[in-house]
Amino acid sequence: MKYLLILMIPLIVFSVGCGKAYIVGTPIEKAKVDQIVPGTTPEANVVEMFGQPAKKETVAPGGMKYVYNYYSEEPKVWTKNVVQKTRLEVFTKDGVVQRYEIKKEGVDSVSQ
Repeated sequence: MKYLLILMIPLIVFSVGCGKAYIVGTPIEKAKVDQIVPGTTPEANVVEMFGQPAKKETVAPGGMKYVYNYYSEEPKVWTKNVVQKTRLEVFTKDGVVQRYEIKKEGVDSVSQ
């Protein structure tokens, strides 16, 4: 019985710690973001590339802000969970992209 318990403890630790990744949204690909040209890209193209936004706000008369979020968390056993967050905000006016902002946090967002 004692030996069975010794074998069960690592099994329980690994089964709890090696869970499935938690993902919200779809990844925001750099290649798609690079296709956005302020002043020329229609907002319909943005919706076509990234899908419906997580949030849509009116920011000024004739202006809209589209917000896209991506969040992933990969559980680890002996270290902190690997978390990646990406937020893309696209500002449009009269149906044309005026500017966009992309914010990344996590593993691949180390200063270059």
